[in-house]
Amino acid sequence: MNRSIGGLVFLVISSAWAIPPNPFLPHISPCESLSAQLGRWTLKGVINSTETSTALMLDPQGVWRRIKPDSVLFKGAQIESVGEGGVVAKLDPGCPFSSYRWEIKGKTHAMDEGITFDTGAAVRKPGR
Repeated sequence: MNRSIGGLVFLVISSAWAIPPNPFLPHISPCESLSAQLGRWTLKGVINSTETSTALMLDPQGVWRRIKPDSVLFKGAQIESVGEGGVVAKLDPGCPFSSYRWEIKGKTHAMDEGITFDTGAAVRKPGR
């Protein structure tokens, strides 16, 4: 009796693994998923000082983050540089693109030296 129940459970589980994936759902590679995650982050500004630069970013949950070089956003994306023009994240080496860049397009004024404001942040998708 126990063998027949065990055999039945094995048969059900093994047949479930044999079911092919839904062909109507698009296949999303890990790199595309990573790019989509990064696209949900928003660069709002960069503060430059003599020691380091800090980016002010809004994460997908709406939480403000202070991002500095060498910080990790999440697994697979590490901040490579933070500068006046934007932020560059270095991606896992398995992806066809090696970095992701957020840029700020806007004006700065003399009294705002070292600060770049968001006036319509532009995101440049995966780059070099």
